[in-house]
Amino acid sequence: MTTTNKTASLPAKTVILLAAFFLLAASACNKDQRVTYEVQTKELYQSAAQKQTLKTTIQFVSIAYSDLYNSSITSDQLNKLDLAYQAMGDKKIIEDMIIKNFLNQASSIIPTNTIMRNDVAAFVQNTYLRFYNRKPNEFEAWKMKDMIEKNTDITPKMVYYTLMTSNEYRYY
Repeated sequence: MTTTNKTASLPAKTVILLAAFFLLAASACNKDQRVTYEVQTKELYQSAAQKQTLKTTIQFVSIAYSDLYNSSITSDQLNKLDLAYQAMGDKKIIEDMIIKNFLNQASSIIPTNTIMRNDVAAFVQNTYLRFYNRKPNEFEAWKMKDMIEKNTDITPKMVYYTLMTSNEYRYY
């Protein structure tokens, strides 16, 4: 008597499909790794004395534009202003003209006089952070607040102009 070994064999397609199914099922069980990045807030400068590097023309114009419009300047505008800056002999005059032009544009982001006067201390703190990347020291905060409160003719545009045309604004 002969024994016949009857082994059930599956078609090749079924074996391939089962293998693919098990591979997919095994890879689907892996948990996604979550990566968390933290941003630490750090004050750039404690005082104006720490700023010792003069901004280049392009840095000055780009930063001034960003500070007032909360967006980046186009390369075409930047090239035109850089050309005008390079053509002028007295750099302070062209800086003054650029800042005045930026401040007089309707799209510049400047708080209203009412907002400034409603909370002068907060306005002074925010303005120093915006333009100098630091908080004002006690004397600066008191002096600016005192001037704004005592003189009703001072506008936010005047304060911005004063800070942006100062020597400290030219350095980082």
